[in-house]
Amino acid sequence: MEYEARAMISSEQYINILKEFKSDKYSYVELINVNNYFDYEDLTLTNSHIVLRTRDINSKEFELTLKIKGDNGDTEINLPLGKNTYNNINLNIEIPDSKIKDQLLSLKIDLRKLKLITSLKTERLEIKVDNGLLVIDKNTYNNKIDYNVEVESNSKENAVNLLNNFFSKFRVTYKKDYISKSRRAIFKL
Repeated sequence: MEYEARAMISSEQYINILKEFKSDKYSYVELINVNNYFDYEDLTLTNSHIVLRTRDINSKEFELTLKIKGDNGDTEINLPLGKNTYNNINLNIEIPDSKIKDQLLSLKIDLRKLKLITSLKTERLEIKVDNGLLVIDKNTYNNKIDYNVEVESNSKENAVNLLNNFFSKFRVTYKKDYISKSRRAIFKL
């Protein structure tokens, strides 16, 4: 289970937050992720709050992820991939035998109808914090750029508290109406 609290931020807030956390005071990791999202033509998975994606991390690591939104947190299954398997999924939509494939089949997903819907590039800064991970993102998709912050933690309440505590001085607050990156990219929001 994954518990997250997220908030959209402005470009000005993004710059100020980066200045604070991309400093000697914090230990951080910089990543560039490219997410490729798969769905039916009619967006059945997206409309059911299911995300199926491949991810290229710094052109060194590759993974396939299935994320199913739940009321009390998201179920997320990750499968590390070799580069050839990653490319094969993106080009031919061939899902390898795995827990992800088993879960998709149990959900009655017709793998033959899956298509690559869109891609999204994220420039990410990750900072480990007590009981969680702080993430600062710049997202590029469909000729748009937006910014968000996330806190991943061991409970929804803890994630929301950490987000609000870290960003009160930047006037960033958790909102329940946050639209996920995948939905923003797929629906071109």
